[in-house]
Amino acid sequence: MTITKIIKTDQLTILIAVISLCFLFTSTLSAQNLKEGIQNTTQIIEGKKNLKRDSAELKSFQAKIHTFNNYFTNKNSHLANELKADIVSDMIREVAQSSIKADKARREIAQSSAEIRSDNRELKRDRKDKRRSHKDRLDDNRDLARDRADKRDDKRDRRDDVRDYENQLHRFERQSHILKTIRAYNFAFNTNNLKLAQANKVLLNEFAQTLHADLAATKRELKEDKKERREDRRERRDDKNERKEHKRRR
Repeated sequence: MTITKIIKTDQLTILIAVISLCFLFTSTLSAQNLKEGIQNTTQIIEGKKNLKRDSAELKSFQAKIHTFNNYFTNKNSHLANELKADIVSDMIREVAQSSIKADKARREIAQSSAEIRSDNRELKRDRKDKRRSHKDRLDDNRDLARDRADKRDDKRDRRDDVRDYENQLHRFERQSHILKTIRAYNFAFNTNNLKLAQANKVLLNEFAQTLHADLAATKRELKEDKKERREDRRERRDDKNERKEHKRRR
């Protein structure tokens, strides 16, 4: 085999390796985009379901608290404690749901971090394209600017996810404390116990407020998920156009 043939063979081997790496890189990005799309759709479906459930549960809980407050005003300890037992059952359910929501919020932070890592890979590819190509400098600059904007959006989404997680965790911890306190207390309305009864009544009404806050958070998160879905769809469309551009250049 001549030196010229050896050189050509080596060049062909390198070219095949480069093409394979590009294909693997593009496939990885496509898989990540598909994964993000599935996650986002799943979150929206779950968010709508939670919104419907939480709205119904809050309405029911508020009605029970209103009735309890009337029993408290009339100092009817028997009916108040009977209803309190029913309310505690609802509180146990809500605390369990808050725990699940906190876990979900924590996972969404991890998902947001994965999206940012994907953005970093795309930006790295954009910079390489810009260095390699001199014919399509305008397109390369546009791709780079667009992917930088996508990364800013994803970093903002991650900050929102961190905030949502911290707020959800705080609600879960506060609800757990109130449940533990109310569960161990029986209302009595004699003079010696009236001050303590009033303090526990305040806790019951505070628990209702945490459900209000939780419902508001569910509405806000659903709105954010829908916004992220629009952004992800645009990113996938842009990535598809980029892949077409790369094919034309080759």
